Amino acid sequence: MSNIVDEKLRKIAKDLLESGEVSLIIGYGAGSSPRRTRPVFITDAKDAHKLSFNRHSVQDLAVFLKKAEVKKFSKIGILVKGCDEKAVNVLIQEYQVSRDNIKIIGVECNGVVRQNLADKGESSVSEATVYDKCLICGEHRPLIYDYLVETDEPELKLSGALKPYTKIEELDAMDPEERNEFWRKEFEKCIKCYACRQACPLCYCSRCIVEKNTPQWIDTSIEEPGNAQWNLIRAYHLSGRCISCGECERACPVNIPLMLINEKMARDVYNMFGYKSGQDTETKPVFGVFSEGDLNDFIK
Repeated sequence: MSNIVDEKLRKIAKDLLESGEVSLIIGYGAGSSPRRTRPVFITDAKDAHKLSFNRHSVQDLAVFLKKAEVKKFSKIGILVKGCDEKAVNVLIQEYQVSRDNIKIIGVECNGVVRQNLADKGESSVSEATVYDKCLICGEHRPLIYDYLVETDEPELKLSGALKPYTKIEELDAMDPEERNEFWRKEFEKCIKCYACRQACPLCYCSRCIVEKNTPQWIDTSIEEPGNAQWNLIRAYHLSGRCISCGECERACPVNIPLMLINEKMARDVYNMFGYKSGQDTETKPVFGVFSEGDLNDFIK
């Protein structure tokens, strides 16, 4: 990506900070190598030159909007890709942030590159190098924004040979015992580090259910059934809310395929209610409303 995109981002950030429209800009900056980026927090217009965006800008920066250190700033500017901006929409829907206090700086994105392959010097973007979430992404530009920086990268033209999350169909075809064994082996790897929770922009409870011990809702030991309890209850808490940013799976140090659960739940919610999370800020959350037309087949 050329410096034109960076120059536009830096000018927007500089103008917002100088005018006092925001007191903090959350964006991407140079990382420890040319193929890495890291979050940067800019409060002085003189530091706007630190902003950058490229195919390695994978982090969902909306996660920082839930942090107490960020919430103390009254006006915030945040750089978002299309997938990240959906998380901002959900946070607005759920009254965690106010749309009036946020300037959304959208940037077009045609896919972010898997870090392990990028470090090996992959020069072209292909199905093998982009994240699965990019292959199913329908929002290459944010749906809602105050400023939009268009990319000068060519649009991704993938052959479609790789279908993301095909394992969901395979799991659906299994009998319950087979599915249970598959997830038993996956959850057995869990070390209860809670990296998935920390990376998720929509896990914002001041006290997580796993930390509540009066009563003890979830077994905190690193073994069954506590591992299954933790991973499944978190998936239920994200039902109708997950925006498929994939940060939980990317953060997991033992590579549990968490997006298989999240994407399965998202598909079921869409099939039953026609609802996709993060598409706007006006529609009520699917589990926050009641309709007489809702499916009630599970009630006997």
